[in-house]
Amino acid sequence: MIKRFKIILILKIFGAILLIFALIVAIFYLSYKPSKTVKWGLTFSQNRARDIGFDAAKMFDDIMTELKPGQVRLMAYWENIEATRGEYNFSEVDALVSRAHQGGAEVMLVVGHKQPRWPECHHPNWYPDLSEKEKQDALSDMLIATVGHFRNNPYVTRWQVENEALFTFGDNCKSASREQLRSEIDLVRSLDPTRPILVSDSGEFGRWLPTATTGSDLFGSTMYRVVHSPKFGYFKYPLPPSWFRAKGGMLQQLTKHQQIIGVELQAEPWFDTDIFRTSLERQYELMNVNIFRDNIEYAQASGFAEHYLWGVEWWYWMKEKHDDSSVWDAAKEIFD
Repeated sequence: MIKRFKIILILKIFGAILLIFALIVAIFYLSYKPSKTVKWGLTFSQNRARDIGFDAAKMFDDIMTELKPGQVRLMAYWENIEATRGEYNFSEVDALVSRAHQGGAEVMLVVGHKQPRWPECHHPNWYPDLSEKEKQDALSDMLIATVGHFRNNPYVTRWQVENEALFTFGDNCKSASREQLRSEIDLVRSLDPTRPILVSDSGEFGRWLPTATTGSDLFGSTMYRVVHSPKFGYFKYPLPPSWFRAKGGMLQQLTKHQQIIGVELQAEPWFDTDIFRTSLERQYELMNVNIFRDNIEYAQASGFAEHYLWGVEWWYWMKEKHDDSSVWDAAKEIFD
């Protein structure tokens, strides 16, 4: 009898906790103020373009000429700009920013150690041999040099400091602490107090509140539908757009962030190996023009103010290598 009473009590407590959680989620969802319009942009990685066999400058020129995105997110990869310690070369990023401006696009420039595209943590070959203090000093020096260079470029309209800094993901790539991320934001703001600063986190598993309360002006979320896990294989997140609305309402109620930006909307296959070892049939199963359009509708339903599409390099690969411009053309319609 006593055992049965304990089980009933535990079930009641558990049910009450679930009810309270559901009420909190409902309040955040109902309080969310979705954006009435959506701006569309894309993320471009010069490293990814080269990795799949293209000239990065030529690819980006074709992107700006044919797709005409209104917003682009570009990366100042550490390994590219400081291959030799203390010697900086920004010429490639300068050219990309200039070409984006010529095409009428606003530029969000990502700076820091953890940046979009595998292996997530991007650093020069000399970095791993440093002590922990030397690593922090080197990172600060790089941020000072990078922001100091581009703050004089009127075509850069936003900074993104690190990419999913508090989310553990990548090849030998540890997450940062809130204190470290905050110190980097403070450093960038001291160097350029005029441009807004964005931080990002995973839309599915990220801890939005700790990330969003590190002093940034803007908050960005990723949005992936189908991913791969070494343990479970491929799976589709069973999350409706209301998941993002509820989390958006949480930020609007508990932080200063009133507009949420989608910084990575999945528009390419999630490769479990690489693009060269994945059959075309498998790639079409993971991403095609119908899935692309479904993801666009999903993103629109989230109510985010902006979305940066993720995967333009794959669209280009399909168009140039396999004579399939279906996703490329569908993206062109979005930007038009």
